[in-house]
Amino acid sequence: MRIFAERGYADASMTEIARSGGVTAAVIYDHFPSKQDLHGALLEEQTDALLAYVGSALASAGTEPEQRMRAGVNAFFGFVQTHPFAWRLIFRDPPADPEIAAIHTRIHARATQSIIVFLDGAVPDFRREDAAHERRLEMFAQMLKMSLNGMAAWWYEHPSATREELVERSLDFCWSGLERLATATEEVSTDDRNERGAGRNG
Repeated sequence: MRIFAERGYADASMTEIARSGGVTAAVIYDHFPSKQDLHGALLEEQTDALLAYVGSALASAGTEPEQRMRAGVNAFFGFVQTHPFAWRLIFRDPPADPEIAAIHTRIHARATQSIIVFLDGAVPDFRREDAAHERRLEMFAQMLKMSLNGMAAWWYEHPSATREELVERSLDFCWSGLERLATATEEVSTDDRNERGAGRNG
């Protein structure tokens, strides 16, 4: 994972990977038919680990939306901090190899879907009666995912920053906007209900 993360898929060699693990390349080929298979297996495994790590934090975070957002963001940066090579493996630009690129597309779609599920349950009333609800959720999920990954990339270049700082700045940027949006949609929904009620009373 370290070699893939540091060198990228194209420049990583099975010989170097084997040497770093204290085995011969033949031993690796006994388990993985190709470098492509090894890289793909690592991508899938570490994505599962990341989603499970964040999911576990959310499961014990209580019910308040901001509290859950904070727990999820903190868990993401906690994973980045303790699994730096896994993070770079998952989020670095996908290689030209079409099969590996397809795995990247699939795992990022999974990550986005996980954030969509969180937003749909944690942010109060995104106007669910709106036909554009799912598209709006996907757009917000994508923005949240990319902003957190951008912060993680910045952290890699500025290791003196603390995880607490990253969490606070991310909440300042992400949650504040989502909270205002949620409040605004709640107010609009209330006004709509009042207008409908007034119409019936009239």
